[in-house]
Amino acid sequence: MTDGNSIDRDRLRAGVVECPLCERQIPEPVTHAVVYGAVDTVTADNADAVECPVCDGVTFVAD
Repeated sequence: MTDGNSIDRDRLRAGVVECPLCERQIPEPVTHAVVYGAVDTVTADNADAVECPVCDGVTFVAD
């Protein structure tokens, strides 16, 4: 379950993400994903947040 300030992980996996801050579609959202910690590769499964390339906002990913 997500609130108004988070992105659902299933939508991130599907590549269909809208920024809840500016309401614009984020193209290729996994390329804008952020992980807080050490990982070899950032994926939809380990992403903690997504940075919006339009408004520069950061929104957390929720399972």
